[in-house]
Order: sequence, then C-alpha cells, then structure tokens
Amino acid sequence: MNIMHDIKLGYHWVKQSYELFLHHPAKWLFLSFLYLFVFILLPMLLLGAIGFLVSQHGSILLLILISLLGLAVSFSWPIFTSLVIGVCRETHMERPTHLSEIFAKIRPHILQLVLLGVLFFVYRMLMLFATQSDMQALEQWRVAHPHATDFPWIFWLTMIKLLVLEVPLILATWYSPLLISFQELTVLNAIQHSIWASLKNLVSLLSAWVSLTVFVVLLMLGLGLLVGVIALVSSTVGQALGEMLLMLAFLIATAFLFSIQYFSYLYMYYQKNSQSSN
Repeated sequence: MNIMHDIKLGYHWVKQSYELFLHHPAKWLFLSFLYLFVFILLPMLLLGAIGFLVSQHGSILLLILISLLGLAVSFSWPIFTSLVIGVCRETHMERPTHLSEIFAKIRPHILQLVLLGVLFFVYRMLMLFATQSDMQALEQWRVAHPHATDFPWIFWLTMIKLLVLEVPLILATWYSPLLISFQELTVLNAIQHSIWASLKNLVSLLSAWVSLTVFVVLLMLGLGLLVGVIALVSSTVGQALGEMLLMLAFLIATAFLFSIQYFSYLYMYYQKNSQSSN
C-alpha cells in the first residue's frame, strides 16, 4: 500500500465525517458540547471548587465528595467515547437505535472501560510529575522576567517533553475503548492493539488530522470575515459572535474527531479485512 493511498484515505475519513455531520448537525454539536463540558469544563470547575474549599478551610466531607466526583469524571471518558462511537456506527448504518440499546451492549464491559480510564489518569499524573520541575522553572522565569515578550528555551523544552509524553497516550487510547466495548478485548490487549493499529494507520491518521485542521481554519477564516464586518457596525455584537465562533469551531472539531475515530476503526477492523479477503 503506497503512501498516497494512505493520505487519500485520511482525507476520505474527513469527507465521510463531513457527510455524517451534515445529516445530523444538531446531534453531533450536542454530543460534542456534552463531551467538552463533562471532560474539560467540569474538571476545571471542580478543581476551582476544591481550591476554594482548601483556602477557606471548608467542609472536609464536601471536599471529599467533589474530589470523588472529579475522579469519577476522569475515569469515565472511555464509556462516553464508546457511546458516541456507537451512535456514529448506528447513524452511519442508518439504524434508528436508541441510546439505551447502545449502552446495553457496552454495559458488560464497564469495569474494563473504567480500568482504562484509571490507567489513563495514572499516566497523566506521571506526566505531571515528569514535567513538574520544568513547570516550576518556567514559573520562576516568568516571575523574574514579567515584561518579556519572547518564550525562553525552558518553555520549548517543556513543550517538546509534553509532546513526546503525549504521543504514546494518543496511540494507546485512540482505539482501545472501542476494542474493549465492541471487540471484547481486555484492557492490556486493547492498549496493545490500539498502539499497533494507530502506528499501522499513522499516515492516514495524520492526513485526517491535518485535513480537519485545514477545514476548521478555513471555516473560521470565512466566518471570521463575516464577524469582522459585523464588528464594524457593533463591536459588542462582533465580540460576542467571535466567542460563539470559537466555541462552534471547538464543537465541530470535536464532532469530526469522533467521526474520524469511528471511520478509521471501521476501516482497520472491518473494511480492511474484507478487502484483503477479496
């Protein structure tokens, strides 16, 4: 299989995601919003609440409950991912399957999915520990140079270190929730298969991610021009529309990432095998 085929395949996944999105835009935007709220905004709010309670010497019981809620959210992302990919599959197959039916198929694997979430959380903590000294050095530099406009070498070193540590995490978690939920693999086997499949599809995945980035940037530029014209009439309305545009871009990008994940999984574990047998 040549590299041009792999590049075109990644672009094709984005095209399929676009077509899937157009059929049910409200549903995908809602699922994306739910994901961003539960797994990005809510943890930030919970961390803020914990910090407030600690500084105010608040209730220990409330502090424990909020901490447990934060851990539950951190551990549950594989369940949510499996549900969304299940919705993608049923929508793509044009089957009017209720969400409860999709969850019923995933329910027997809940403990395995939670364990995957725990391992993901532990790895994140190890990442923070590995970069803690760099973060402290960066903060010390920022305090010592409050008016600096350029980034110090420690900033770029920290970014490179984070990127290197992030790559194995992406490879390990791209397919693993789906392999647990739909292929009934154990957590360790799912992680191994996910890394193998991601590396095997690496060119196609990179092509899809780049294509998605270009699409989102062009969309933002087009809508940004419209917002700019409106801002000439009313800066307040223009600013509000600009913030809405940014949120819309995040929602669309998240929806497309889920769809790309589904179509790459579909190709790797179903279509590719059928093509090779023919």
